[in-house]
Amino acid sequence: MLAIIMAIEDEQERNKIEEVYNRYYSTMLYIAKDILRDEGLAEDAVSESFIKIINNVEKIREVNCYQTRGFIVVLVRNVSIDMLRSSKKPQILSFDDVKEPVKNNDPIFESVSAKDACEKIIDCISRMSNINYADILYLKISYKYSTKEISELLNITPDNVKVRLNRARKALIEQMQKEEAYNAR
Repeated sequence: MLAIIMAIEDEQERNKIEEVYNRYYSTMLYIAKDILRDEGLAEDAVSESFIKIINNVEKIREVNCYQTRGFIVVLVRNVSIDMLRSSKKPQILSFDDVKEPVKNNDPIFESVSAKDACEKIIDCISRMSNINYADILYLKISYKYSTKEISELLNITPDNVKVRLNRARKALIEQMQKEEAYNAR
């Protein structure tokens, strides 16, 4: 993997990828091992994830932030799940076992400014029970990925991305309404 990183010509991009590698490699490997239950396959999943990160390095603004960490967790989780699905050994996997808890203790602001609204939405997404919907919304809202880019990252068809986005938006609205009703008590 380090040989691939060293082959990147742009020094700034290479430094960013090296920082991502140093900061998140162990987390990525932990997530992949937890899903695949095999160290060799987990390393393959991490390598495949890093190739996707390298291809999308321009989307990473800051390496040490919750958005980048979330992006990396979503990416390695989906690559690992795809590898698990394509393996010949049938294994039962619960999404509850795969989902890494999001540690976000930001208060929900009462202000209606765009930034505060976005933070509230991202926070609400992190608490959604359907992980597929949360991943799609996270990639669309936080990273502003196109439908085509999301389909390539998650290895699903663009039509499937559109369907999931539509369902995810509805689920997000329901989640926000439930939380608003709960907070109003």
